[in-house]
Amino acid sequence: MTTSHRFAAVFLPLFGAMGIGAGTGHAQPLTLPASPEVLLTTHFRSPLSYEKALTRLDEYYDQELGRKAGIALPLIGPRQHFDLWHDMWVLFDATDGGTTITIKRPVDGTTSRLAKGWMLNLAGHVDGAAPLEFKEEAALHSVDADLYLTARDLSRIAASDGALKLLATWEHQGLAVSTTPMVLVTLAPAGLHGSHHVVVTAETTAAAKLLLSRIQQGIAKPGIYAASSEDAEIEEEIKNTAQGKADTLGVTTSQAIYIPQMDPKLIEMKVRADPEMSKRLAAAQHQYDIRFRIDKPYRKIVVTWTELVGATPAGASPEAVRPLGKSILTAPKPPSPNAPQLVARTRLEPLKPGAYRLTLEGESSTAELQKIDERTFWFDGRVFEEM
Repeated sequence: MTTSHRFAAVFLPLFGAMGIGAGTGHAQPLTLPASPEVLLTTHFRSPLSYEKALTRLDEYYDQELGRKAGIALPLIGPRQHFDLWHDMWVLFDATDGGTTITIKRPVDGTTSRLAKGWMLNLAGHVDGAAPLEFKEEAALHSVDADLYLTARDLSRIAASDGALKLLATWEHQGLAVSTTPMVLVTLAPAGLHGSHHVVVTAETTAAAKLLLSRIQQGIAKPGIYAASSEDAEIEEEIKNTAQGKADTLGVTTSQAIYIPQMDPKLIEMKVRADPEMSKRLAAAQHQYDIRFRIDKPYRKIVVTWTELVGATPAGASPEAVRPLGKSILTAPKPPSPNAPQLVARTRLEPLKPGAYRLTLEGESSTAELQKIDERTFWFDGRVFEEM
């Protein structure tokens, strides 16, 4: 009997009993209110060795995702892995003639059945002993904030923590995890200003708050922390305003009188024609900003933009380097640790999607320029993300 047949014979009946469709692998809609979040855990024994189990999982992830286990199930500690596809901890312990596997994931009433299906699926591919027993342990605790930082900043902060490990992932803008203690840090874009929504999940609220505080302290150092396009920001604002007005008109229109819903594009034209908006559009045209910090006074700060022609996020080297422009801030004052970062505006030619190097330099009292920071960002036409 093949592995697939063994999986079907053992686990598909369990899927059916749980309300998970055998054909789709998706949970059926829940009719009960979502329950509080818990840490869903299962332990099971596999007759396979650790190495053989990883070989099976390598085939599984390659077939399902087109990614090898080394990428989809990276190592985060001795025999400790993290499933990037489903955000699950997968831990292996050697036992006589096999391996004991533990899988953990935070869930609530909406995601619990899905998570059980994912765990069953993984167990089936390593000949896990059936039926699986699931336990609901004390929930992890999360805190969050919108911060100006990049995955590189998270990497630097994670490197200073012996337990945290930064993982390359296609699911999050940035991800750092640890097993002992259990910690999960995720980054997601939060608008067009270059900020990111940071969520820190840990075993206690105090631990989560402490780590978030360390992240905030880590970005209080001198450097570049975000880049943005004022054109893109104001265009997004206009579209959102127009769509909001169109939606409001649709909701408030009397049912007794038929009024055709206005085209958001027509509302956009009216928003643009507003005198105040026209001034803002003119001021934002071709303006590109960086947010940065300094920790001492400078006679002036110089920000230089350079296009890296042909460079890509996949790692392609630039075919050419093309200077684009500079901006100068005279005698900026260092912000306090809790104050907002400084902003430097530079008027450039309209930027097309591509890679751009940003250099931050400060001129000291000796009239010597000192490099403070240099970073490379990828611009997709709307948002800058560090490469």
